Amino acid sequence: MTTIEFSLIPDADVDFETVSRLMLDFQRDTGINVHLQRMEWGNAWAHLIGFATQGQGVDISHIGSTWVSSLMTMNALRPLPPALINKLGGEQAFVHSTWTNVVAEEDRHIYGIPLSSYVYIIAYRKDLLRQAGLSEASAFATPAAVKDSIDRLEALHATERAWLMPVVPHPFNDLVHMAASWIWSSGGDIMDNRGKQVVFNSPAAIAGLTSYLQLLRRVPQVDYYGSDQCMDALLQGKAAAIITDARALNTAISNKVPNIENIGAASLLSIPWSGGGSLVVWRHTHGYPDRLEASYKLIEFLTRKNIMIDVADNCNTLPSRTDALDELFPPDHALRPVMLQLISMGRSYRAIALWHRIEYQFGIELGEVAKKIIQDHSLDVEETLREAMDSLAYRMNLTLE
Repeated sequence: MTTIEFSLIPDADVDFETVSRLMLDFQRDTGINVHLQRMEWGNAWAHLIGFATQGQGVDISHIGSTWVSSLMTMNALRPLPPALINKLGGEQAFVHSTWTNVVAEEDRHIYGIPLSSYVYIIAYRKDLLRQAGLSEASAFATPAAVKDSIDRLEALHATERAWLMPVVPHPFNDLVHMAASWIWSSGGDIMDNRGKQVVFNSPAAIAGLTSYLQLLRRVPQVDYYGSDQCMDALLQGKAAAIITDARALNTAISNKVPNIENIGAASLLSIPWSGGGSLVVWRHTHGYPDRLEASYKLIEFLTRKNIMIDVADNCNTLPSRTDALDELFPPDHALRPVMLQLISMGRSYRAIALWHRIEYQFGIELGEVAKKIIQDHSLDVEETLREAMDSLAYRMNLTLE
């Protein structure tokens, strides 16, 4: 019996338990034994770098979608064979933004397969939007619309807080992911068209970042306030609108919490950042043909529509296949508008060599600015941002050149 090593980074225990159960089904169907290795998001990257530099370790891994490009350029992965891609339905079978993460910009080879989608959303009280005279379709479509909607919700004095969003101790990796929607929706970008220079200090990008950080000032100064806490506050009537993730709302809907029918969902602006997880097969696995073929079979299994729906039903996660999303979120589902926007306008980062380094340094600097402007309301947000981003862009572009 062939045995392969598969590393997984679950968001919760139920994710690991669900995949463990599915591995027993896979073994029964194929005769292939899968040894599942659990990793945590906080330390997974260090383990993956070890596999890449040492040329040994697990055969196949579930990794963060934005990490694929860095592993490509470390020569840790090989392109997946066209025959496998065709079996899975090709690019058109997956959410476009998840697919861009696994395709190298330079050679257009495919180095991974999207397994899941991840997207932040704005959830809100429908009754309060109506009282404020706001349209569900447009209240959160642009940075200016978000500010206006929050101002009008605040004027109702109907909740303890008109607005809440995640606040996590620095460094907070997802700070960049949420801020990206404000940058793009303001006409800015993080990289130039060539993928050779950072441009997060452009006027449009600074305008978007300023709008985003000004919203952070409207959140109570606490050490930690995650997506789940934001969702709880909304459900308990303590907030009118929040940023959370799609999983948090989907979990509340699945659990049929009281008054859930009064909760609506909107995309995080017109261009939502789209993340998720991808499957990659390591270069060293190619030295073991039986394990390589077994790894390909596991990819086929995990990306079947029915398997993705099984995982989503048990974990309330979002699959990467568009047909699975369509079945899970029918027209009457609260998250349907979010899913349509994700499929049509969702965007991810550039699949370039140094992206992980760029994302990390940009996130660190953005986190420092956020910390300063939250603690000191006398600071001008735009001026503080511009000074920090100009300095960082200068240093990073010297390196990129």
